[in-house]
Amino acid sequence: MKNHKSVFMIICCYILLNFVIGIRGGTAADTEVATSNKIPKIPEGPPLFKTIEGAKTYIVQHQNRDWGWPLVPGGDSNVESTAFAVWALIDAGWGTGSEVIRTGVAYLRNTQMDNGSWNNNTAHTVFALIALTTAETDPEVRFKGLQWLKKVQNRSGGWGKKERSPDNVLYTAAVLAGFRRLGFKQSFEPVSKGADWLAGAINHDGGWALQRGMQSDIFLTSWVIQGLEPVYDIDAQIAWLKQLQNTDGGFGRYRNSPSDPEITAIAIMALAAGNDPLNTRRVAINYLAKTRQEDGSFVSKTPIELTEPTANLQSTCFVLIAIHAKTVDELAVEQSAK
Repeated sequence: MKNHKSVFMIICCYILLNFVIGIRGGTAADTEVATSNKIPKIPEGPPLFKTIEGAKTYIVQHQNRDWGWPLVPGGDSNVESTAFAVWALIDAGWGTGSEVIRTGVAYLRNTQMDNGSWNNNTAHTVFALIALTTAETDPEVRFKGLQWLKKVQNRSGGWGKKERSPDNVLYTAAVLAGFRRLGFKQSFEPVSKGADWLAGAINHDGGWALQRGMQSDIFLTSWVIQGLEPVYDIDAQIAWLKQLQNTDGGFGRYRNSPSDPEITAIAIMALAAGNDPLNTRRVAINYLAKTRQEDGSFVSKTPIELTEPTANLQSTCFVLIAIHAKTVDELAVEQSAK
């Protein structure tokens, strides 16, 4: 009986070993598919699950050999797309110690300029800081970037695209939304000064445009709402945004414009900043789930580099970020649980 028991134990160990090898082999195969040019198979499941897994797979699949990400698959890597990819993947649960994240972080670290900025561009710089902060790495690099952003803020409180550029609503909103994501509050002077400048640029209808008096822009206003939240009561702006949601659940660039995935994603982020209890966000997220492409990507013409609707990394990353966006209350609960 002892010999039979020993044989039985050996067989069990052999089966277990093969099972483990099979799992590892499957993981390697999944990684290989994710980095090949073939359309990966998205796991089966509910629409939201497939949307999240599809977006993650699409993003990982299109990391370039230089460790960065392009706007459109096959293109050159750039700072913005790389920052969005790192940010989106970590928000969706990707481990900060994974090779994908570590190499993406290295790309950002290697592309920082001597003055602390990325491309002398305020938006690129704050997005890179979000990615590095989310990855919990490179504090010295982040501090240098933050110092540059403080330095190039105009006396008015606004930011332009570059140092000494004229005040610009979109760049100011992007920087302030970035500061909010980084955890800076009203007591941080650049935040309060920037918010005051933005508040003074509001249109009569409660929205924002690139120039005051122009048609209010949902995309732009959604960024502004995020930037204003640490300083101002944004209930009226959230109400303004909700009434512009299309019947399909998405948001377009202007009132009655066709819905667009990236604009919808930024609107969802604004709704989360406004503590929306998920109702409006859920309808918008359902729209995103319905517009997902077979390979997990999202088609949009919102990125300024595109002249027609195209599947791209920027829009896909923002969809993933938006789905995982948390309200102020949700963040408070999360922090208290730690």
